[in-house]
Amino acid sequence: MADRGLNPLTWQRRHLVIWAALIVAGAAAGLVFGWFVSPLSRLQGAGNWALFAAWLHYPGVYWPYMAAGAVTAGLAYYSADLLTGAR
Repeated sequence: MADRGLNPLTWQRRHLVIWAALIVAGAAAGLVFGWFVSPLSRLQGAGNWALFAAWLHYPGVYWPYMAAGAVTAGLAYYSADLLTGAR
């Protein structure tokens, strides 16, 4: 049976770059989702950026959302690449 591209280390460079970019984008989307779920985002006032910066000092609150976003985006691209056979 021939290698059908299950190993990402054998992928072309452009596929790896796209995969890495989507993982970073998924982590950023997870961070934004974590902020919207946070009770601090519901506070009214002009200092929302200051609250966001203060919220970033507590990574235990938002890292699960970032990890979930990164894993979801990475697995979505991996499965799409396997299903389409675009190697």
